[in-house]
Amino acid sequence: MENFTIEPLKGYGELTFGMPIDDLVEVLGQPTNQEEIESAYEDDSHVVVLDYEDNDFSAYFEGDAVMKLTNFYTFNENSVLYGAKIFDLNKDELIELMKQNGFETYIEDKEDGDCISYEELNIDFYFDDNQLVEVFWECQRG
Repeated sequence: MENFTIEPLKGYGELTFGMPIDDLVEVLGQPTNQEEIESAYEDDSHVVVLDYEDNDFSAYFEGDAVMKLTNFYTFNENSVLYGAKIFDLNKDELIELMKQNGFETYIEDKEDGDCISYEELNIDFYFDDNQLVEVFWECQRG
């Protein structure tokens, strides 16, 4: 994978939310690791996580008959959001980037670490000592 553009509510590079698990494996090959986890939602859907360690990200799939891509988690330093390599930004710079792109409202959570969430985009940014370390985003729900 060469395109690490985070597209809130859409996907990651050429990988788009809703694509079947088999299509992603066809594009990227077999994952480094694969595991089943419990769903964070009350619908008891089946969840499979594919880890691609060479690209520093994980893809989450949910479903029963057909597993569809619903979430991403990354710490890939080449990740780009709104034209900026976000892992080069500190917390204030990331907040400013989001503001410049029309997203001023966020929730700050210090209970489970240092996190800011933009609920309308279903994206969470995690920081350690003011430096971005992880991003988690998901498809539009409901």
